[in-house]
Amino acid sequence: MQNGFSALKVCAHTVEQLQKMGITKPMPVQEQAIPALFAGRDVIARAQTGTGKTLAFLVPLAEKIDINKPYVQALVITPTRELAQQIATELKKILGESEIKVLAVTGGRDFEEQKYKLEGRSHVLIGTPGRLLDHIKKGNTDLGGVKYLVLDEVDEMLQQGFMDEALDLIAMTAPEHQTMLCSATLNEEVRKLGRKLTKNSALIDIEPDKATVDKIKQICLKTTDEYKNRAVAALIERLNPYLMIVFCMSKERTKELGDWLGMQGFNVDVLHGEMSPAKRKTVMKSFRDAKIQILVASDLAARGLDVEGVTHVINYDIPHDVDWYVHRIGRTGRAGNDGVAITLYTPEEVKWLRNIETKLGVLMERQNLEGETVARRVATPAPKKKKPAGPKRGRNAVADKRKAPKTGSNRRQGPKK
Repeated sequence: MQNGFSALKVCAHTVEQLQKMGITKPMPVQEQAIPALFAGRDVIARAQTGTGKTLAFLVPLAEKIDINKPYVQALVITPTRELAQQIATELKKILGESEIKVLAVTGGRDFEEQKYKLEGRSHVLIGTPGRLLDHIKKGNTDLGGVKYLVLDEVDEMLQQGFMDEALDLIAMTAPEHQTMLCSATLNEEVRKLGRKLTKNSALIDIEPDKATVDKIKQICLKTTDEYKNRAVAALIERLNPYLMIVFCMSKERTKELGDWLGMQGFNVDVLHGEMSPAKRKTVMKSFRDAKIQILVASDLAARGLDVEGVTHVINYDIPHDVDWYVHRIGRTGRAGNDGVAITLYTPEEVKWLRNIETKLGVLMERQNLEGETVARRVATPAPKKKKPAGPKRGRNAVADKRKAPKTGSNRRQGPKK
């Protein structure tokens, strides 16, 4: 049987390296992007992390580099240092014993050491806009020979205000170059940028529902905001995950939950935007090495982080955006493994739960803390009310209302089962 990548005209060496990585069948974004990039077209792709978009641009990149030309020929710009490091690691795996030189250029790393490596004439640079610009301003490298350009997580770069720096870098590349833009969303701002930076581009749109990994079991659990901490603790004790990520909506809630779980004796650490680069690196290494079992993270960590062995994801705070939900739960169920995603929601948040389910075309299984399935009431259109037949019906309705028992004293503590 022919390897799926061979059918896309990928060279034998790259196919062999992919097989060593356990990858033989292209994912949808790869099936569409690789032929277009080989044909020299620009590409705009909406694809979430976990859909295989990284390989979609790295496989053609690996075959477009001429090792006899000792200058930068390809540039990948990312919004975060973690994502840049991961892409560099992935590319090195694809290249194998190739003499192509790859360098990740990000903040949080020794500047002088990066300068020394840049003098070694890298063929591919993968980095964050600020640090790349710093090196160029000091004359440590230049981008005049770049003919293959990738902007990854474009929507995130726009949101974080990095696009001006990225545009400065793009202006330094060769006048005629090939461009691939990757974004989790295709809002008007991203589309406008795409029109500005690409010519005759192929548009690839991997819908969020297709991006959601089939092997992820999606569960919802009704609770109250006051009881959420205890609900998470109970789930950890029952599930005993190998690695679990718990997502919170803000750094404050991330720190509060992390501290609380730590006081309960759980093996936990936190990841959020205000941590120093060194601390973030230390935490991620410990989590990847399974020295930390539970990682409580703000949405910063939902972008681009690829950690093998994450068996469970908990949405401590339900996302209001479907794309963010897909990003979060995509941290589990990686590389064909099973995964479980549990979303906690309060009675006030039912509308956000229904928003996710409607847009993804799924119905999550509702469970209680013991893991038992609980019946869900699915919203149906209310029947049209008939006009009262007369005064008698109205008096009976009032009488029935007076007989109704009061329920205010029967408050439940914690999630309903």
